Amino acid sequence: MTAVLPCDADLLFVEAVSTGTVHIAIRYRAYHLADDDVTEIVKGGSAFVALAIHPTTTRCGQRTFPQFERDHIKTSRFRDDQLCRACYRTLHPDDQERAFEHDVPEHTPAPAAG
Repeated sequence: MTAVLPCDADLLFVEAVSTGTVHIAIRYRAYHLADDDVTEIVKGGSAFVALAIHPTTTRCGQRTFPQFERDHIKTSRFRDDQLCRACYRTLHPDDQERAFEHDVPEHTPAPAAG
């Protein structure tokens, strides 16, 4: 079973522009990563360069580049039915409700027939 996320970990929502599907990525605080055995070093570049070229991997494994805002964009406002079901299923049951802590677009009524 998936471990419970630390309470200070942020859920990031990344929308695929072509489909409207919203994927979930997790951003941990640096001190949660201190025990990580894998450290990626970009030689001849800066942290900014590393962030710019490094994909954001979502919970379902989708590799996205929301920093370029071409195929994927960061979002905090979407309909619940846009949420990627595969990303949602990877969350621990105690964390699943956090996937719905986002703004929802206001319902726009259909134009009156006339």
